[in-house]
Amino acid sequence: MKKLTILLASLALFALIPSAVFADEPLTSLRIKTNFNIWRVNLEKADWLRPYPKLSWNGFDVKLPDTLDGVAKEKALRSLNSAEAVGVDFTKVRDYLEKVAAPELNREPQDVTISLDDQGKVKFDGFAFNGQSVDYERAFYLIRKALQDNIEEVRIPLTVIPAKVNVLSDELKQKGITQLISTGETNFKNSPTNRRINIRVGLAAFNGKLVAPGVESGAGEIIGRVDGSTGYAKELVIKGDKTIPEFGGGLCQVSTTVYRSLLIGGFPITERTNHSYAVSYYDPQGLDATIYPPDPDMKFINDTPNYILLQTTTVGDKAYSNVYGTPVDRQVDLIGPWYYAFTGTPPPRTEYTTKLAPGEKQLLGAAHGGFKASWYRRITYADPAQKEKLEHIFSNYEARPLYTLIGVASATADTVGDSSSVFVAP
Repeated sequence: MKKLTILLASLALFALIPSAVFADEPLTSLRIKTNFNIWRVNLEKADWLRPYPKLSWNGFDVKLPDTLDGVAKEKALRSLNSAEAVGVDFTKVRDYLEKVAAPELNREPQDVTISLDDQGKVKFDGFAFNGQSVDYERAFYLIRKALQDNIEEVRIPLTVIPAKVNVLSDELKQKGITQLISTGETNFKNSPTNRRINIRVGLAAFNGKLVAPGVESGAGEIIGRVDGSTGYAKELVIKGDKTIPEFGGGLCQVSTTVYRSLLIGGFPITERTNHSYAVSYYDPQGLDATIYPPDPDMKFINDTPNYILLQTTTVGDKAYSNVYGTPVDRQVDLIGPWYYAFTGTPPPRTEYTTKLAPGEKQLLGAAHGGFKASWYRRITYADPAQKEKLEHIFSNYEARPLYTLIGVASATADTVGDSSSVFVAP
């Protein structure tokens, strides 16, 4: 009996686990996220919880080692108090993360070689990606803690393997191009052909762009002329209260991708405007940057002591932007988002025109609900002399009606019965 008491005492010391005590009104949903990915988990359907026998000895919670079996396990159990409790099932949490999050997040490190060609232009061989993988054990403990304490959000912990940046040009090395500072990404899945063309052409304008220290740059300046002569196609753009085709539709995908790389790199953003209404290409909402040269624009400052270099690319349906340079010793965290002040869609709006064949319809805008979004960017520095920064990133997305243009035969056409109709002259 003395040996068993010593054994149990040892178990209490080395196998203690926090008791799974949940609030009276447990969470029904949980948000798990990284900087640019958010998943909402319906906990009632996820079925992550399971009952288990809670063992204790003299007031200490005890977990028997998996290797303990046979007579020793039976003796231990007879000396322990047992009660039913509810805990989080590690296997189910891991299965969920492997199925939903890991395909988006896990990747091997990819290296890049950077040089200058015979004309002095930047040349890339590859695109640098830091390797990353979901840390399932840490994620499980954070999720379990969130469920116990009614914390509604968990940031997925990642194990990161830095990419290698091989710079062959002495000139670039002298400018401070040595490391990967940050990466931004967006998803343009389901984009039509012309939008994809414009994204590709727009990204090419940023690729290889060097920005001197202390200089403010703007997306409009970098992109330059936007029309058919520069390779752009006509695609939908938000213009006033209409969404209509113009050259360069989709360039906001480019500016948003670059904006996110600068944002997570800690660079000062001196000008940024959200879209008039929420566009699905820019999920999670609140981290978009619309442009329509010359205004609105997305502008930033290189606040590092050396040059920075931009590289852009697409992989599948994702756009990426890298910032290379000499990193400042700072940590950047994106906190949020919070969505609030929701408004419903307005009544449908219809206009009539003789520019379309009678009865022909043209969609000028889809219906969208309105809301506000808030994020915060927190920047902390290794140098204690530099104060922490907390910046509010605010977006106001308008509600928009279903907006339709319908062709009529003449200006005298009867439009009675449509209280929202407005006649448009030819």
